[in-house]
Amino acid sequence: MSLLPAAGLIALWSLFCSLAALAQEAPRQVQFGSARIEEGVRVVPVEIDQIEGVLAIDLDIVLNRAHGQVLDVRSTDLLADFFTLHNAVEDTLKIASASALAAGPGGGAFVEIVLEDTGVVPELLFLEVLLNDEEIAVEYGPRYATITAVLEESVPPDVSYLKQNVPNPFNGETLLVFSLAEPIYVELSVYNAIGQQVRTLLQQPLSAGLHRVTWDGIDGRGRRLSSGRYVAVLRSQAFARSIGMVLVE
Repeated sequence: MSLLPAAGLIALWSLFCSLAALAQEAPRQVQFGSARIEEGVRVVPVEIDQIEGVLAIDLDIVLNRAHGQVLDVRSTDLLADFFTLHNAVEDTLKIASASALAAGPGGGAFVEIVLEDTGVVPELLFLEVLLNDEEIAVEYGPRYATITAVLEESVPPDVSYLKQNVPNPFNGETLLVFSLAEPIYVELSVYNAIGQQVRTLLQQPLSAGLHRVTWDGIDGRGRRLSSGRYVAVLRSQAFARSIGMVLVE
């Protein structure tokens, strides 16, 4: 073989490797597929454009329980060698899937969320998606707004309350859900174990109904707080509610 063809083959191989590396670095795309009715339940697939090289998947999904309770989460053939667990607490669904062997090439639905069929198309929003513990870049949507979101309800609740944060204990972010009996100005703040205010999460008038706020363990100066017990306090002129939270770093 002459030197020219050999050099051409080497150049072609280098180009192929470069293109493969660029493709590998491109963010994976994760989204919800079209829901379907199957034997009296509603099935919502979670899809990825390319699963090759994935060893671990962590999904945090916010859902409106009025649109149906989570009955099951099942993996597809894309995760044939994976062990998948899920936990639904209040309005948050956590899905974790892992394997000792990296997934092969392929795309499509990798897990399916099974919900009771209430006749309403479920509202599902991604709170967080991690692939190989953030080693693989990923883009996902629709996303849950990390500041404040309001769930529309036909009838306002009769009482104002602050639910226990989820997850708790937490590392990273935790979700606080509260309900207001009437439109009112409220403040939601976080205090440390000795009663010092470390962060104001919310300070504004809000409508009656259910509201959500996330806290990322950061204080008012942008510093990450240390592990320990913290207290969230929701207060207005008419009431005050509090819950204990545990941050684990």
